[in-house]
Amino acid sequence: MSSQESDRSIVVRDGRAVHMAKESTRRQSDQSTCAEGKKVPRRSVSSSLIALREKASRVPDYRFRGLYTMINLPMLRDSFQMLRRDAACGVDKVSVADFEKDLEVNLADLLDRLKAKRYRAKLVRRKYIPKSGGKLRPLGIPAVEDKIVQMAARRILESIYEADFLDTSRGYRSGKGARHASQMLREELATKKVNWVVEADIKGFFNNLDHQKLLEMLRKRIDDEAFVRLVGKWLHVGVLEEDGEIVHPVTGTPQGGIVSPVLANVYLHHVLDKRVEDDVKPKVRPDVVYMRYADDFVCGFHQEADAKRFLNWLNQQLGAYGLELAEEKSGIVKFTPFDVEGSGKFTFLGFDFYWARTRNGKRTVKRRTNAKKMNESLRGMKEWIRTNRSTTQKKLGETLRRKLQGHYNYYGVRGNAKSLGKYQHLCQRLIFKWLNRRSQRRSYNWQGFSAMWKSWGMPAPRIVEGAYEPQTRLQLSYTYT
Repeated sequence: MSSQESDRSIVVRDGRAVHMAKESTRRQSDQSTCAEGKKVPRRSVSSSLIALREKASRVPDYRFRGLYTMINLPMLRDSFQMLRRDAACGVDKVSVADFEKDLEVNLADLLDRLKAKRYRAKLVRRKYIPKSGGKLRPLGIPAVEDKIVQMAARRILESIYEADFLDTSRGYRSGKGARHASQMLREELATKKVNWVVEADIKGFFNNLDHQKLLEMLRKRIDDEAFVRLVGKWLHVGVLEEDGEIVHPVTGTPQGGIVSPVLANVYLHHVLDKRVEDDVKPKVRPDVVYMRYADDFVCGFHQEADAKRFLNWLNQQLGAYGLELAEEKSGIVKFTPFDVEGSGKFTFLGFDFYWARTRNGKRTVKRRTNAKKMNESLRGMKEWIRTNRSTTQKKLGETLRRKLQGHYNYYGVRGNAKSLGKYQHLCQRLIFKWLNRRSQRRSYNWQGFSAMWKSWGMPAPRIVEGAYEPQTRLQLSYTYT
């Protein structure tokens, strides 16, 4: 067997990883998933993950062994600490706080079952949440112990695949936020020779991901069947619907599962990102601009004929992997600086992208808050103030301040000042209206409300986005929301 095929011992040298693994010299004696009762020295969790990342970066076709054994007691303990304390319970109705009451005993029991290959994923609890257009988004909520093991597996997978993922993939990746992705796309469209844009969205992607194809993709990098089977357990686990029915899906991965985002990125890395890079870009001149965020992506071309060929290719390529485009969200848009008034717009990451002229007449690509997204945000604000209008002024002010600042922090991009001002004005009118409905007697006139608004210290709309700076490949960080 060649050194390229399996994972032997990996060493992180102190001088090369001191910034993230200061405790790499500390020995740990906890049991791993294959120690069979014998305690062995362990490196810190962070140094082990760094070692994976370094090996994956150095040897692109390396197949890793021993990943299942990395899920040991320190890894489980570390992964538990990353769970959200306010996360919803799974089918067993055990909360994170409940699990933590006897943490070491619970983790030891979980580890014993992993070691003995007796670990079985519990049913995933289905929860439906509202989305735009009156539709419902199905979420899958795993049990706490499944979340812990999924978190461990996610960290291992990310350590490997962050070396493989392309910069054109921006969703579900640490340090690659949506707002910076929108700025990056704006810069590419404004500086490259693009006249036509294909905007595309995959219909029901998380429900239609092919299990077998995904596992085969994982095997390209992983030579550890125990680890691959562990992932397979989460793919095939039953779903407990709200009406009590148990469904066993043959495709898809539950939205809400901690490991689902990285699995989705692995799938679309092979289905789209790499194929666009290797097959589409070399055949098209002069430029191709491609970016994907989760299952939403755009691709820009110089010639309309190339855009049409790409759309046809896209339908065939997705179909080969059990996927299809959402027709109502996909199509070709004229997007050219040579006809600013006749150019169309497309929506990506909550922004409308369009060609416009600056004050001095220069042509440029601009972004503004998408009207649909703004209306959704305003509906959420209306529901919040309607429900909480009787809360004390202090609490109202604190929560409202956070809501407004969050909106400005995301939509505060260059050229979007008008939309920010509009949003603030409409929010003020909503708050004014509902505070005056707290009783039969009117509480405020506009002058009094404006004084109160000022006393609350509400943030003013402002542009928070700086000049564009290309991102270099980031170091791994493990902070999950």
